Amino acid sequence: MTFIQPKKYFNIQNAVIAMLTLCVLGATALVIVEYNKTVNLNHNILAAKTELNSVGAENTQLSNSVIATLGGGQIGALAAADGLVAENKPQYFSINQQWPIASQ
Repeated sequence: MTFIQPKKYFNIQNAVIAMLTLCVLGATALVIVEYNKTVNLNHNILAAKTELNSVGAENTQLSNSVIATLGGGQIGALAAADGLVAENKPQYFSINQQWPIASQ
């Protein structure tokens, strides 16, 4: 009776094909993961832009309300309430333009 026995020696071609197959599968999985990360990042950027636009709109509304509150005659009334006086001819500090080392 004849028994069929598989080859007992290591076939290098099968090992190379198996390693290349694993590398291709691993690279495919890596590409899929990186693509998902990129898509998630794009969605996060879009959400951040939307939030930034809404914050900018709120900032504009607050700026307009501050200008409306402080603008016109009301600012004079607020200054008078705090005891501030408007200076008609302010005197500023003067700086001597000569260099002390050069004038010696």
